[in-house]
Amino acid sequence: MNILLASAASLISVIVIYLIDWRSKSPRIPGPPPHPFVGHTFQVPTIKSWKYFEKLWHQYGSIVKVTLAGDDMVILSNPSDAEELASTHHSSRLARRARNYSSRRPLIYAGKYESNNLRLSLLPYGDMLKRQRAAFHQMLQPRAIGGYEEMQHLESLRLLVDLVKTPAMYYNHVQRFPASLIFNLTFGRPLNDDGKDLATAIEIFIGFVKDITPGAHLVDTFPMLDLLPDLLSPWRAEAKLKHEREFELYSRLSLEVKAKMEKDPEIECFAARLWEQQKKLNIPDEELFYIAGSAFVAGTDTSSLTLLWFLMAMALYPATMQKAQKEIDSVFNSDTLPNFSGVPNLPYCAALIKEVLRWGPAAPLSLPHYTTADDEYLGYTIRKGTMVISSIWNMHHNEDEFPNSYTFDPDRWLSKEPGAGDTADSLGQGHYGFGVRKCPGHHLATKSTWIAVVRVLWAFNIEPRKDISGKPMKIDPEDCTSGLTSRPREFPVNFLPRSAAHVETIMSTEELA
Repeated sequence: MNILLASAASLISVIVIYLIDWRSKSPRIPGPPPHPFVGHTFQVPTIKSWKYFEKLWHQYGSIVKVTLAGDDMVILSNPSDAEELASTHHSSRLARRARNYSSRRPLIYAGKYESNNLRLSLLPYGDMLKRQRAAFHQMLQPRAIGGYEEMQHLESLRLLVDLVKTPAMYYNHVQRFPASLIFNLTFGRPLNDDGKDLATAIEIFIGFVKDITPGAHLVDTFPMLDLLPDLLSPWRAEAKLKHEREFELYSRLSLEVKAKMEKDPEIECFAARLWEQQKKLNIPDEELFYIAGSAFVAGTDTSSLTLLWFLMAMALYPATMQKAQKEIDSVFNSDTLPNFSGVPNLPYCAALIKEVLRWGPAAPLSLPHYTTADDEYLGYTIRKGTMVISSIWNMHHNEDEFPNSYTFDPDRWLSKEPGAGDTADSLGQGHYGFGVRKCPGHHLATKSTWIAVVRVLWAFNIEPRKDISGKPMKIDPEDCTSGLTSRPREFPVNFLPRSAAHVETIMSTEELA
């Protein structure tokens, strides 16, 4: 009976929404013809949905609407539209509009049960969001990032040493690099060598990304299913189990820092700052655990994805690798590890990193924004409760701006921005979201990516492995995971030290570190 009631209520809501849409005087936002009652629910794929949205963009234009069982979803493919709707830097009118587009759709599975409504990325616009972003800002603001350069130097050195010793395990090494850096910044100690915390963090994040993908869980499409008892809702126990696992990791790591503070009040890390300012920020313990834990988990995954796409690009486009190496060699010789002092003198390397972010975006689609009021934009009515997604993939494949967009070509950025190499933390502009919901860690991520990319190129030639007949093995950019993020599956690649002198510099520097 409960299932019938939930289904009937959902069907009625769909019919009402379609009647409102039919009677609206505003022109309809372009999009594919919907199926009766269910809209586009069975047309939008959950696997590589950005590819489907790319087809809609070419067919219907840069603003497209689909409906998932009554819930509107607007996909933006033009950066200017995303900036217009999310910008808070201009008039008060635009700031009001930005607030309207700065919330998140309530998610029952991932939000209510898996995250206990505490995870920053899923918070609606309001006091808790502002409080958590203020806490993150202390750790991740650009001025603070400059103080982390020594740690970035040390962790990127560890990456080089690992690639020298066990190059076949590159996939693990690339995941460890940002994880170890962010773990140290957050909890004030190195990541354990047993790899358990890292494996748990990666598993948590990959599962979370799947859980927030539109259409992943029926209860988020038909919220009334949450009224069903536990016996008829096995998904609820599953989500709660995920929360327990997250909470165990986040609370254990944060409480370890609190215990250390009693012995060493001078301990310096993000979690320690949170404990010190807990009362001032009015943050309960459980929320503090999620703020610190989310910093570690989210930062671990997205940065490693960019580095994996970088390695794939180098194996597929060796001429770009050689051009970058020539530039690096003009600044750093074989007995000098690259460091941040070289940023202004390596414009091609900066362009190469920007091209990696464009060619292989870690997040082809933004996490959906959610409107809290009706709005009129370009003559269209965007209703309250609409999910608004920026298609980063489409923005990066605009042939007018990026000719031959599927080709990896760093030179395109040199013609666009002659000063692209001026600052490492400006490399990610336009790649990490828009407005209030822009990723708070993008400055740290881009600087960490810069030092890792430049040092790996300085040290190694990267090329596809060869099969038994001596032919290069296939590396396919389409072989990647799907969801709101895109992770290349492990691909056959070799790391060949550029000289014995480079290896000597790496190993001797490690001994002094």
